[in-house]
Amino acid sequence: MDEPIHTKLAPPMWMGNQIRRDMLLARLDTALDRRLTLIQAPAGYGKTSLLAQWRARFDPALVRVAWLTLERDDADLKHLARYITLALDETASGESERNAASLPARAAVSAVVNRLARETRPVVLILDDYHHAEGPEVDAFVRALIQLAPENCHFVIASRDYPWLGQSALAAEEQLVELTASDLRFSTHEAEALLTRAHGEGLADTEVRSIVARTEGWPIALQLASLSLKRGAAHHALVERFRGPSSELARYLSEQVLMTMPEETREIVVRTALLDRLTGDAVNLLCDRSDGWLVLERLEEQGMFLTPLTPERQAYRYHQLFAEHLRERLERGDSARFRALHRRVATWFAERGETAEAVGHAIQGDDDALLATIVEDAGGWRLIPQGQQAMVERALAKLPEATVSARPRLALARVYLEIKRGEMSHARADYDRCAASFDRADLSADQRIEVRVVGDVLADYENEPVGLDDLLSREALLRTLPSNDHLILANVCETLGAKYFEGGWLERALEPTVAARDHYQAMGSLYSDLFTRFLESRIRHAQGRMKDATAILATARAEIESNFGPRSDLAANCAAFEAGLLYEQDQTAAALALLDWAVPHMEQSDGWADVYVAGYLSAARAHAAEGRIDDARTMTARARRLAERRGLRQLDLLAALCEVDLLIDQDLDAARAAADAVGLDALGQADAEDSSVHRPVVTAARLCLAKFALIDGDHDAALDILRGLRRWAAQHGAGRLLIDVNILISHGLRVLGESAAAQVCFDDAVGTAMFQGFIRPFIDLRRFGEEGVDATLNGAAQLDRFRAQFLKGIARTLAARPVSTATPGVLSDAEAAIVAHLSFGYSNKEIARLIGMSPDTVKYRLKSVFKKIGVQKRRDAVRVLHERGLIAGDAPAIAE
Repeated sequence: MDEPIHTKLAPPMWMGNQIRRDMLLARLDTALDRRLTLIQAPAGYGKTSLLAQWRARFDPALVRVAWLTLERDDADLKHLARYITLALDETASGESERNAASLPARAAVSAVVNRLARETRPVVLILDDYHHAEGPEVDAFVRALIQLAPENCHFVIASRDYPWLGQSALAAEEQLVELTASDLRFSTHEAEALLTRAHGEGLADTEVRSIVARTEGWPIALQLASLSLKRGAAHHALVERFRGPSSELARYLSEQVLMTMPEETREIVVRTALLDRLTGDAVNLLCDRSDGWLVLERLEEQGMFLTPLTPERQAYRYHQLFAEHLRERLERGDSARFRALHRRVATWFAERGETAEAVGHAIQGDDDALLATIVEDAGGWRLIPQGQQAMVERALAKLPEATVSARPRLALARVYLEIKRGEMSHARADYDRCAASFDRADLSADQRIEVRVVGDVLADYENEPVGLDDLLSREALLRTLPSNDHLILANVCETLGAKYFEGGWLERALEPTVAARDHYQAMGSLYSDLFTRFLESRIRHAQGRMKDATAILATARAEIESNFGPRSDLAANCAAFEAGLLYEQDQTAAALALLDWAVPHMEQSDGWADVYVAGYLSAARAHAAEGRIDDARTMTARARRLAERRGLRQLDLLAALCEVDLLIDQDLDAARAAADAVGLDALGQADAEDSSVHRPVVTAARLCLAKFALIDGDHDAALDILRGLRRWAAQHGAGRLLIDVNILISHGLRVLGESAAAQVCFDDAVGTAMFQGFIRPFIDLRRFGEEGVDATLNGAAQLDRFRAQFLKGIARTLAARPVSTATPGVLSDAEAAIVAHLSFGYSNKEIARLIGMSPDTVKYRLKSVFKKIGVQKRRDAVRVLHERGLIAGDAPAIAE
């Protein structure tokens, strides 16, 4: 099932002399100057043959021409991405091929674009028979490839149908070549050359013109006519019969070919035309013979529209139009035998583990029981995470509701498909119904485990909070699972680790997370393995071990860039988590530089709540830190809109609470209004261990309540909340939370006159933060913690060197950032320093060197300045800044 079909990666090897189509080949040569070439015509117009001729013209050392023949299963984007990867680099077996098969759509686009970017030669990607896989998802995927690929890349697509791939825009930019049926028709000269070869002597001009006129230059009709002439058909009678629609003409010519065959050969051809790929073994199966390979050799020698698919002739196929007519003929003439042969082939493919082919023939055989058994025995729902979603969809669409509901793996496959399509309400209703039914059924232990695992997948996609008892139950389930069922084990372990983390049980979260990684590695799935790295990094961060978290993400990023590309979906996810760590270290501009591209990328891809939380909330906090509270609120609003679209209540609540928290230091009245709107009191009073609210939401709400209480002078109430949080954080090893809590407790105690106890708390916060590089807690909580910094530095007690160095750095940072609300349009100190150098015409790199920033940080802050003052060019920025008095002196001339 997983073995790639390499014959899809090269054009058919048609035998015999073809008519060389020089005018069309010359037009195709212009494809190297255009982004897209589209060849659209009905069956039999020679699209494949023309492209095969054109491909043979190129020197592989100068132009990389990749070929992919599409099939129905390529409508599944994982299949398509896998084969495009193989087509571009046939050595891309093993890890990179498996990675391509496991990527979601946008990640696959990024991976293919990054693969193309490594080519120095012109690259042509030919997608033949595009109509087989065409659909909204595939069109969007290919359209994205065409838009994002490097300039040296060119796409050639052949299809019976007219796909919509952004041709209007490409045509306006003179980046489109189109060939249609009218272009592909044989000219009188070409038809004469073809028919003369077949007849052995020249046909009269009037006869050739008559045949061309009646066929309208249809290449396959002319080829069939040629074959009829070779087999002795009278050319005068042939000319007279060229009447009627094209489909009737093809039927007539096919009949003419069949009539010239011996009866035994005709029977073989009719039977074997049922298969898209023919081997000697398949001939033996369908025809009850033992000399199948010799039969294929003889048919090829007879010119029976039989194409070898490899130079070694390990497989063949009939011309599509010829095969389709033969299938229609058999089905119409003997439907019982037609279905019986399909069922025989379906069973044969199923026994060989070729599930996709087995499913297709079982559908043609109209045998629901056989189809259901094939899909169920192959894994049912398990096929979907292994890249067989399109095949499962096709099978379930054929099966009656009663058949699907009666078979556990098929019923679960229906639920899994609904999950993948985002139809969560349908998935929940169907799962609850089938789970209740299966509770009463006599299922095996393994079947009951699969029911539960799919239920857990559904619950995880729904992003509902989970209690400790349920997680302990999942943990007990692990001990009952077969040790070699890596798909089930990886799934259960990863979701268990994620839910332990979400609930705050940090140490418990580590073991299943690492175990899930081991299972993914056993499966060879680097893509899934990397998600366990993200989770482990988040666990370490929450524990207060930021250096470990940073190292884990750095390793993950290196693997992502190497295997999937620096702008892939995985890279965007990694950037979101890295930005959060950069923010903690007060590298806000660097964090925003990452999130500037990562957040829009995340919005266009399938993600999960935690990565959205990391991306949006880190961006909001960093914008606020840069003095742009309006941008921060825009970011939280974007998060809430996405949460509403995707039904992610946790993201919605955390974004709302983040806005409340940011407003506390900017506009207390607005903060209170936002707190009332989100129901802060109710969220903060939720039970700590087993509630209908996620633990991160409860924690964020309680911190906001504590801050309001401290500001309002209700220090006892604030300390009661904070001590509860401290007990919980200490029990769960939540070191990062302890920093915030201890800073706030120290403030409350200091106000109450308990200076010694306050100092102990503040020292605990410093001790957790200083060796891990946590700086932002002391800046974000400056109204509560700045006095602690001063008291510690100015106290009588002797400070150790490391603590003194850390606190002096905090003090310098706070002194350089006076407390004030942000005023839109006013530059921050860092921005002012940059534009001062900009006015003298320095480049970004020169400015970075002068003020000790990275070029990326300079670039990001300049973008912020341009946005504030409403310009897009450096020259305009300098002019406007001088006009507003934001740069001293006269405005010098500056080059763009």
